[in-house]
Amino acid sequence: MADASHELRTPVSVVRTTAQVTLARGGRTEDDYRESFTIVAEQSARLARLVDAMFLLSRAEAQGLPLVPEPLYIDDLVAECARALRVFADERGISIQTSGATETTFSGDNTLLRQMVGNLLDNAIRHAKANGQVSATVTSSPTEITITIVDDGDGVPPDQRDRIFQRFVRLDSRSTGAGLGLPIARWIAEAHGGRLTLESSAAGACFRIVLPTA
Repeated sequence: MADASHELRTPVSVVRTTAQVTLARGGRTEDDYRESFTIVAEQSARLARLVDAMFLLSRAEAQGLPLVPEPLYIDDLVAECARALRVFADERGISIQTSGATETTFSGDNTLLRQMVGNLLDNAIRHAKANGQVSATVTSSPTEITITIVDDGDGVPPDQRDRIFQRFVRLDSRSTGAGLGLPIARWIAEAHGGRLTLESSAAGACFRIVLPTA
């Protein structure tokens, strides 16, 4: 609760202060109001994302979030998640490459699996070098499907590799996230009988999702 309160405090404070300052001074122009509303909208969106993530994790802990499995293609799901995030990646000049096995069938919760892959791709884009690259590769065997997501950033120090899956942990003080993306992604992988790990990599971070085919 203390960690959650800390994360909520900043956007709430920004919204309140922006509203108070805007209302306190008369004679403001339309551009002034637009700027204030833009700040409020951005912080409200941040609050909504944080509350949604906290609600998902709390339901998962209480086992109140049943999976809704359906047949799908993992490679298509990964490619669609990459397309959805390309606008964000383009802002930093980062290219996203998808490759690997095709027509890789799996039975899982489509919404949650998209959130898992999306969280990892978003994390990779945020930590890749400017004008760098992020790759997502799908491989399969008779027993497992593997999704490997790699960025070319600075990577994760060895002594921090376990901490990054804890809630509200952010190794980069410049990050605007709440530190819930990786814990949610790991829970989704485990809820499907799989696992999410941070693998050793020569450069950047390498996250590997392994899902059982059965």
